[in-house]
Amino acid sequence: MRQKILLLDDEKSLIRWLSYALEQKGYEVFSTTEPTSALSRIREERYDCIISDIRMPQMDGFEFLKRVRKMYPDVPVIFITAYGSMESAISALRDRASDYILKPFAIDELLLRIRANLEKPQAWTREIVGKSKQIKNVLNLVRKIAGTDTTVLLLGESGTGKEVIAREIHNRSRRAHKKFITVSCAALPETLLESELFGYKRGAFTGASADKDGLFKVADKGTFFLDEIGDMPASIQMKLLRFLEEKEIVPLGSTMPVKVDVRLIAATNKDLMSEVKMNRFREDLYYRLNVIPIVLPPLRQRREDISLLANYFLQSVCKKENLGERRLLKSTAELMSNYNWPGNVRELRHIIERAAILSESYYIKPEHLGLPQAKGERLRDLEEAEIERVLKECDGNVSKAAKILGVGRATLYRKLKPQQRNTTEKK
Repeated sequence: MRQKILLLDDEKSLIRWLSYALEQKGYEVFSTTEPTSALSRIREERYDCIISDIRMPQMDGFEFLKRVRKMYPDVPVIFITAYGSMESAISALRDRASDYILKPFAIDELLLRIRANLEKPQAWTREIVGKSKQIKNVLNLVRKIAGTDTTVLLLGESGTGKEVIAREIHNRSRRAHKKFITVSCAALPETLLESELFGYKRGAFTGASADKDGLFKVADKGTFFLDEIGDMPASIQMKLLRFLEEKEIVPLGSTMPVKVDVRLIAATNKDLMSEVKMNRFREDLYYRLNVIPIVLPPLRQRREDISLLANYFLQSVCKKENLGERRLLKSTAELMSNYNWPGNVRELRHIIERAAILSESYYIKPEHLGLPQAKGERLRDLEEAEIERVLKECDGNVSKAAKILGVGRATLYRKLKPQQRNTTEKK
């Protein structure tokens, strides 16, 4: 299933160039120069990512973003503009844009931003589902430390749900009624990341026409989640260390520290100790962050949770997209349990969402998943086992079994083994 991107810019030549480049990379693209046309299209169908100019004659990007967020609170929105400055970039991010890119830019840079934003967890997955010992241990630890202000370091492979756990810690804390701010250290260039985190004073750089609070200040009394901390530039690591030691920040262009009361939760999929040994991460910062480490297990180590998660995601996407009810066949659940899930919970969610949307039948079958194991002999074995199980439940009634399996009676009959045909011919 191709991911869909909506492009909005009043510059026709840019729209044509971007549309062609993105289509060549396999995306399905809808482009327009009219914000009202873009909003109408978004009302009709959901897009995986929206790319919009900021300065447009009919409606600026901020108003457009506000209207998009009323329909889809979590769809990635990337702003592009030729009039960019640090001030407008930070304003865009504060208004819940997902990312920002300044014209002129290379298509590879935009593709990198798109991929990074498409991999971010969506709000409707932010519920912790699982009964495995591993996830119970994580939740027990979360309950113990949520009421403290201790710094937490979340460790785990990409897609294991680090932001979900960070939000759970915040929601269980005394800071729950205050802000939860999240920033990915890998999503922003070094200069923008520094001003975004710590703020700046008027005249600190070109375009800084007024003082601006950084997000540490915005998060005062709340929780700050710094994702992909292993990608933080060395120059910013020193400033973060000062915050952890002194609970204060120094905005760009200032010499006066500002006190802030923020609980920090950091996350990474990297081995930070290895990064320390390779001089890519400060050792003193590592020990300041590693006060309460929580290791999130990969999905392959909590296989008893796979079916629970799959059913949860299936119900969620069906409700969100008005698909009606869908169910997983037993053979589909078995196939998922035997798959290694290198992309973890995020991969499972994407695959279930795709299968639910593409499936035209009540049941989600193994072939709908598109997993590597769902091929050849393995798929036939699963299919035969499922047919045998359903036939047994239906007392050999082919018509009834075909309806349950979502296939025609003739199709099911062709798939039967000779002995099964003999048994069912009288039904």
